[in-house]
Amino acid sequence: MHAAGTAGVFVYAWWATDRRPFTVGATLAVVGAGLAAIGIGQVQRPQNKSRPALAGAMGWFVLLVGLAGWETLAYVQEPRSEHPTLSSLTNAALDTHTGRALAFAAWLVGGSRLARR
Repeated sequence: MHAAGTAGVFVYAWWATDRRPFTVGATLAVVGAGLAAIGIGQVQRPQNKSRPALAGAMGWFVLLVGLAGWETLAYVQEPRSEHPTLSSLTNAALDTHTGRALAFAAWLVGGSRLARR
């Protein structure tokens, strides 16, 4: 069953990333899949009521602040070719349909795992 679920995620990701960007269909494909991933994660959530320690949340906070800082500093520095932003680094990977589908599938799996916590 695990292999079928994995294949299903990749097939859906391939289909969803083939929608024309910024349309109602594309938005529904992304939002619907995100909600489904969160729902699956919540269903698979262990019944242990303990929550992660504050240190775990601080780790995420530090990571997000660091990434935002990198993006901001790279954006204001010149020449841009020597100081790429995170978004410009990911553009090459997301330029192909395969890259977008793999990133979308990773986003779904990551969202489901975060919802499971």
